[in-house]
Amino acid sequence: MNSSSRILVLSHCLLNKSTRWWQNGKPIERNIGLAKEIIEFALGHNIGIIQMPCPEFTFCGNPRPSRTKDEYEMLPGFNEHCDKLAGIVIEQLKTLIKMSKKPQIQILAIVGVRRSPSCAVNSAIKVMDDGVRSYGEKGIFTSALERKMLREGLSATFLEFDFDNPNEIVVELERLL
Repeated sequence: MNSSSRILVLSHCLLNKSTRWWQNGKPIERNIGLAKEIIEFALGHNIGIIQMPCPEFTFCGNPRPSRTKDEYEMLPGFNEHCDKLAGIVIEQLKTLIKMSKKPQIQILAIVGVRRSPSCAVNSAIKVMDDGVRSYGEKGIFTSALERKMLREGLSATFLEFDFDNPNEIVVELERLL
């Protein structure tokens, strides 16, 4: 019998899309339900799931205006909010890892959301001074989470879920098995 248990640590909206920024004009399925591709993968491989809080929803609610990373960075208190939430997630992960003997819990991956100002792994949208959009940065919450993980000696693979190409994540997760 295997003495370890793998988990995925997911951005909130992957299990509850109704917390995402409401996209008028998009099919309703984009704004309700969950990311079934990840759930089906987890079920098929007997992998547990931890849901992280949504920094944008818990700070601004819904409906909220569409914002880029730099706009959220200028929102008073938002960086601190992300830092606080990241600390809560780190404490939860530390407890899960420390207190699990059999089965020993291991983080398979932390899954963020492509183009999210908060939860992107390497694709946060930021408007530059000349108006050009940049896509090569971590989201605010992801940065805080990664910083705190390093400080606590925790490590994990960070991946991104793309709502425009939802099956890509399955290929990436399969590589980690």
